[in-house]
Amino acid sequence: MNDTTLRATSALLALLTVAFAGCIDVSSKSSTNASGVSRATPSVSATPVNQATSGLRYQVRWVMPPDSSAILVVVDPVGLENDAIPNAFFFGSETRNFQARMDSVWDVAPSPDWQALAFSRAHIVKGDQTDSIPPAEWVALARQTGIDTATLAQSSFATSGMTTQRGIAQPGVIRIPADIRAPNASDEAAPKLFTIARGWQVRWVPDGSVIALGNNPAKASDNENSESWAELDPKTGALHGSFPAGAKLVVPRWVNGPVLESSVPVDMSGAKPIQVKVGTKTYAIESQRGVITARETTPGADSTSIPFAIGSGKAITSTRGGRYILALAPRRNAVANEIPVEAVVYTVAW
Repeated sequence: MNDTTLRATSALLALLTVAFAGCIDVSSKSSTNASGVSRATPSVSATPVNQATSGLRYQVRWVMPPDSSAILVVVDPVGLENDAIPNAFFFGSETRNFQARMDSVWDVAPSPDWQALAFSRAHIVKGDQTDSIPPAEWVALARQTGIDTATLAQSSFATSGMTTQRGIAQPGVIRIPADIRAPNASDEAAPKLFTIARGWQVRWVPDGSVIALGNNPAKASDNENSESWAELDPKTGALHGSFPAGAKLVVPRWVNGPVLESSVPVDMSGAKPIQVKVGTKTYAIESQRGVITARETTPGADSTSIPFAIGSGKAITSTRGGRYILALAPRRNAVANEIPVEAVVYTVAW
């Protein structure tokens, strides 16, 4: 590995949380039911999805595989006049006992078999007082990405209609290991970046053999779509020509969740219960008065048992086994004019 690749990899790893690292333990270890019998409670950790960028408002969305055993959550902030701001994502898989979180991406998409994630790393360079990008900015980004300055400048796109700043998309992939405890699994799951400046949007072909990289947005708008696509071989990193007309790409079926704005209050008082199954037991994930709990609903269970505390906020959705619960929760250490609520994923070790 050369110095440039090492710097790029180190910078990316600083933004990535993989396999339960960096989570905050918010649970107690035991509780007592109405009969005074102590019992163990599951460990719970809370992971805010977006830990880097801020915007005028946020769109929360998610997608799951058909069996709901995994979840991919995106927090998509936008700026004034719909300026493009980098997103953040969280991924968790119950069957593979694996989770990852990343800031500063333009887009992310699961492979059709949910065994890999394609993403586009977001880079932004800003202009100076003369409304031009200083050459030193391009040089620093070239060192970080391993892409030459001429390619970076030529492949950049406007991200704001009010100030001089240019965005660059750099594609990458995360392979989800079958067993994170297996030898070298963590190394194999580490994000791999390609020395390519393309990928405003990312897609997969149906058989998962190729990643499609979308062209740059035509205007500085966060919801602008790519109109053409190039082929990236995720195994070799080779970039091929455009897809033939009519080529099929897999578009994630995102569920659009709440839009958060600083001027619009969010009702955190309650939400509809979410039913999950943990082994042979069933639970209802309930949100009442700003607190999320898990109450056992298994036939024959003690109806007087005290529910398990999950955390603060309001649950939105969950994977089928309740390991990953997406919620809205009060933002920690919120400052003035900042949106006071954020998307959090609670990881429950049942």
